[in-house]
Amino acid sequence: MRVLITNDDGPLHDEFSPYIRPFLQTLKKFHPDWQITICVPHEQRSWIGKAHLAGKTLSAKFLYSRINANDNSYIGPFTHPQLPLKDSKLPRNSYNNDLSFDDHLEWCLLDGTPASCSNIGLHHLMDHKFDLVISGPNVGRNTSAAYITSSGTVGAAMESVIAGNTRAIALSWAYFSGMKNVNNELMEIASTRSLQIINHLFNNWDEKVDLYSINVPLAPTLSTETKVHYAPIWENRWSSIYTTAQIHTTLQNQEIEDGSELHSITFDWSPVFNTSHSKHQPHDLLTDMAIIEKNEISVTPLRATFNSVSHLMGELVLDEVKENKENKTSPNVVVSIDKSEYIYNPLSQAIERYLPQTHIISQIPKDSRSLVFHYGDYEQLDLERLLEDPKTYSANSYIYRKALIRKHYLSETIHTYRVKHPESILSKAYLESFTLDLDYAEFLDDSLDENWELRQELEKENRWWIVKPSMSDKGQGIRVFKTIDDLQSIFDSFDEDDTDDEDVEVDDNKIIISQLRHFIVQQYLSDPLLLPSMNNKKFHIRCYITCKGDLEVFVYDRMLALFAPNEYHRPNEIDFDPTDIKNIACHLTNTCLQSDSQQKEISVMEFSKLEDIPDENKSKIINQIHEIAREVFLAAVSVNKINFQPLPNAFETYGVDFLVDSSYNVKILEVNAYPDFKQTGNELKGLIDELFDNIVNYCIAPFLDEKHDPQVASKYSSFNRVLSHNSNEW
Repeated sequence: MRVLITNDDGPLHDEFSPYIRPFLQTLKKFHPDWQITICVPHEQRSWIGKAHLAGKTLSAKFLYSRINANDNSYIGPFTHPQLPLKDSKLPRNSYNNDLSFDDHLEWCLLDGTPASCSNIGLHHLMDHKFDLVISGPNVGRNTSAAYITSSGTVGAAMESVIAGNTRAIALSWAYFSGMKNVNNELMEIASTRSLQIINHLFNNWDEKVDLYSINVPLAPTLSTETKVHYAPIWENRWSSIYTTAQIHTTLQNQEIEDGSELHSITFDWSPVFNTSHSKHQPHDLLTDMAIIEKNEISVTPLRATFNSVSHLMGELVLDEVKENKENKTSPNVVVSIDKSEYIYNPLSQAIERYLPQTHIISQIPKDSRSLVFHYGDYEQLDLERLLEDPKTYSANSYIYRKALIRKHYLSETIHTYRVKHPESILSKAYLESFTLDLDYAEFLDDSLDENWELRQELEKENRWWIVKPSMSDKGQGIRVFKTIDDLQSIFDSFDEDDTDDEDVEVDDNKIIISQLRHFIVQQYLSDPLLLPSMNNKKFHIRCYITCKGDLEVFVYDRMLALFAPNEYHRPNEIDFDPTDIKNIACHLTNTCLQSDSQQKEISVMEFSKLEDIPDENKSKIINQIHEIAREVFLAAVSVNKINFQPLPNAFETYGVDFLVDSSYNVKILEVNAYPDFKQTGNELKGLIDELFDNIVNYCIAPFLDEKHDPQVASKYSSFNRVLSHNSNEW
């Protein structure tokens, strides 16, 4: 485990920082495998909270202490590190023969605050990401609101969460009767018990918690069995922590000749802690302060934020100000799709639910100052305004997104990302694919010469493949084949002229090669997951994924399973005709290809209702889809920025198709813009109703109403954010 150690008491010191040495020695004893990085202020910085020294350039020094030392001695400080260290971001050109990491700890000292040490420690010392930040052990308790809000120890832990998105634990050792110097045996017990608690919290981390504050009493009764309690903060209040004004008499016109400043009125630091009181909590509540006073250990789970008062909500209307609402321009919701469209009612009903004061209109108002949200077909949107006017115009589509929605662009996007990130799930979640550019069937041989890797694979004749036009939809032009001859016959059939012979069945699934040109040749998944309750028909999962702004990605967990019309049979090269559309009926799950009679059978079901898949495997599939969705959109926005440009004032919902193999491994097939929601059917219309409820809540209402909080307003838990990314960050 990789751990960053910081504090607010500074480096080894008998008076100001006596606790950190025994703590680190115990840590190294019980956890020699932990990779420890130490970054602390160069001097005591208590009572500073989460402050930074704005505008100050921070300097680092380095000192080294013996791991098994019996005192707080050290070697240094040095202006540069004295030992080589793998993954260090710092220059390490010096080498001190008297030092080694086997015997010494390296300390980075910064002339900044504890929060600065957390920030620099997390981001600028090592190449690796840290698993945990431990701030402390602090000399003295950090119980009660008065202490904890001033604590540099807790401030450093908060900085780790806010600026580093890293779990953090603030550790404080409470001494009593002013006796902060205790014997080594007691400090060793405190260290051991502290590490036991830290281990437990890390391994059982509550996802609603950002950081924990631990307070350990340095009492004679302390042992490794001392009770530990979760406890809230004692919400106490103090009075003045300074003396009254001290007046210093000076000689007339006296100036300090040595250049130092003369203070004529001063206020001395003199906190009186015994005047504390609380007006917000019952006296019998077992708070962190009460636990420490019992000589037991308190653990306070915290969020890295201020705690708001929940009963004061909504608009604040001032007595002195009466807004003239007639002079304010109301926001407009423009829905330019036809009212007979399948999604019109789900969309309009959700708008009325979350934005009851707005009216739906069908055309963009002429008043250019008005705030407008526009839902329409791509051709209906004002793309120029969408690009140039992000403050007042929002729409349901990005302008540039072919990195995802064109099959050959998607293949290239995923390939480039996998090369840079071989550990990504996309390395196994996207079937081997090749692009093929072709104007006419007669040029297939030339095209294969240009794509020699594809030719080599096809010449092996040991796998089945599927060919798809990159820019077609609804299953047009999809064929299954095994050999180059098969592929040639497929393209030849596309180029054949239609016949007037009534005895010859017309193939409505044909395409014109010269109009499409770009094709994907993809490995065929020959072992799909089959469900006996669905007559072993092949199926794919349709998942609706919504992108908002630049860039949040939400996966809608109510997914569809779309089934082929016939029972699945592996393709057989002996009697398989790749040009016969009937032969591929059991291989293609696109409902657009199914006849009316076939539609009468069950072809669309909600994924969660499938009987033959155990719940744990359904969860496995959904978790994979979440991870694939995250990686696909991250790939588009990072390696193909020209062809995927998310806009802050737009969102878009895609229909993303996945296959599942017999081992419950998920493969992504394609990403569809403006998906055909109608294929859901009337029986599952509620699924689309809930989808658009989420879309309006998360994407539309926040644009038109800045006070709208999707988390508060949400009725459902089916809209899960899998990516939050800022494209402007490098």
